[in-house]
Amino acid sequence: VSRKIKDRVIEYVTLQVQANRMDVSVPVANADEIGIREVAEACLLIELTAMLTAESGPEETKWARRVKNQRIELATGDPVRIAAVVRDLVRRREGKGISLAEKDMLREGAEPLIAEIALAVDVPEEKALEVLETLVIEGSDDVLHRLGLLAAA
Repeated sequence: VSRKIKDRVIEYVTLQVQANRMDVSVPVANADEIGIREVAEACLLIELTAMLTAESGPEETKWARRVKNQRIELATGDPVRIAAVVRDLVRRREGKGISLAEKDMLREGAEPLIAEIALAVDVPEEKALEVLETLVIEGSDDVLHRLGLLAAA
């Protein structure tokens, strides 16, 4: 979409926010600066699946350090690093339970992953959440086969 502003023609890309179907127009020239990228392609979904099904690393025993480290990882914006945090929080929730702060971090980290999965394999976000949690809990990509999503990914 092109718009003329003060005698300059500016190209815009229109994005639709899936959560509320709101349209947002962003100047194409600023896309890299604000972090716009394509929806996950197969290679990223394979990386996410590998991270979500991988074994968790050693867990920090001190809650404050663990939460701080997880916050740092979430702040990177890297989907694969976020997937590692989500994986560990889901497994901790299923095992020992998690604190309110960790529940908030889980929700914060899972939202973009769920949206990414939903868009990439064309399923509703509820189904994407089910897929994400099953990948983590089962530690296997069998859920993708069962739901016929492996071909889509």
